[in-house]
Amino acid sequence: GSLPLLEPTRVAMEAIQVKRDDGSDVPIYASPAVDGGCGIVIIQEWWGVNDQVKTTASNIATACNARVAVPDLYRGKLAYEAAEANHIMSGLDWAGAVQDVKACAKWLKANGCTKVTVAGFCMGGALSLGSAVNVDEVDASIAFYGWNKGLADVSTMKKPTQCHFGDKDDIAGFSDAQAANDLEGELKKSGCPLEFYRYPSQGHGFMNGTQWGKEMQVKLGRPEVEEKEIESAMSRVKEFVKKHGM
Repeated sequence: GSLPLLEPTRVAMEAIQVKRDDGSDVPIYASPAVDGGCGIVIIQEWWGVNDQVKTTASNIATACNARVAVPDLYRGKLAYEAAEANHIMSGLDWAGAVQDVKACAKWLKANGCTKVTVAGFCMGGALSLGSAVNVDEVDASIAFYGWNKGLADVSTMKKPTQCHFGDKDDIAGFSDAQAANDLEGELKKSGCPLEFYRYPSQGHGFMNGTQWGKEMQVKLGRPEVEEKEIESAMSRVKEFVKKHGM
């Protein structure tokens, strides 16, 4: 096959603990401080904080010249099969996960970031929208292929929001084309600054460009991951953060 693309230089991630409002610890991975005051909380997919999420976080940190924080919502658990991921996610305390995101946003602001954007994928996309509605410390939201209607009323969104959904996504009511249409309708009611992007050839998880990510997409019978779509989405993320997250 074709030669694998060279991975961009990975940003060093440090494992640290930050405090939630309730006093409990949240394990996070954080990149080094940068000049410019841009902070981004990156929220995992249902697989957990695996190499794919860390790679994506590193790429976003570099592209946006941002300090990123990745909360480990599963507290160390990782899933390698969809059934296992579904099982762990079904036990997730969503409200608690929003508190984890809040702890990261507060930590970033206490450590030199003037604004904090939340960006999430799949389950993390849903949490990005929910935390942007519910957490004052979050200034903007980027959601990739995920919406949990019960988590927050997005028609009340006050923060700039950017959404990315694949037209071939097959997860009904969460990230399929109908869910994307419904989400866009609710967000439009809010009057928040909104960018809503659709990717006609793409399915769920189309940002998973690592070898593992690409193989998992094939295994799950999803459309092939396309580098050009990842690049297109990343440039949109970069422009959005430049506009709303600095």
